[in-house]
Amino acid sequence: MKKIYLIIFVLCLSGVAFGQNTRSTEAPKPPKPQYQAVKKEKKSFFSFLKKKKTDPHRSTKAEEVAAFRKRIKKVAKKKAKEEKLAKKPEYSDPSYFGHKRPPKKRPPGKQKFCKVCKMKH
Repeated sequence: MKKIYLIIFVLCLSGVAFGQNTRSTEAPKPPKPQYQAVKKEKKSFFSFLKKKKTDPHRSTKAEEVAAFRKRIKKVAKKKAKEEKLAKKPEYSDPSYFGHKRPPKKRPPGKQKFCKVCKMKH
């Protein structure tokens, strides 16, 4: 009789011990993203009639040099435009404080706080 009570006691004790941990404390990990490196083309019955496209990453040295010069011209043009804008008085003259026109100088009692330059004038 003592053996039966002992077995029942051990089973209840183990049930309580394993029953306490119902969930894991770690958050579930999301699945890894699956990327398709190369897009595969479906094979069709009339695929032999289509012309094969050349690889866009392959080009001759002359084409690469022409593309490089084109990019350099584009960058030079952009820099020249920025320099031309920097010569305007709203950017070069410190009295403008970032405004398009110089701000009005009001008497000390009527000055307002400006949101553009964060000053009273």
